[in-house]
Amino acid sequence: MKGLAITGGLLGIILPLFAQLFAMIDDSYTFGNIGFLGVISGIVALIGAFQINKRSKLAVTLLIISSIVGYYSVAIFYLIPAIITMIAGVLLLFKISR
Repeated sequence: MKGLAITGGLLGIILPLFAQLFAMIDDSYTFGNIGFLGVISGIVALIGAFQINKRSKLAVTLLIISSIVGYYSVAIFYLIPAIITMIAGVLLLFKISR
């Protein structure tokens, strides 16, 4: 589960950065430079991945929020990292609730 969250976080950094650098995201439809919010969401997902063993509830919150905010920021380019981090967050949530 930790590996899944780390993979989602790394993809969450790489894919929005790739989309922003190659101008696949146009700034005319968003507020300023919201594409880098996807990169920040990837960093938050990585922080959540490293908190899985220490503070599980915080990790669940960070993983789920980072997937939602990342998908909001760059939409289709964050779809794969959002799904991966959401799966890791939901699995961890079910593990905590048992």
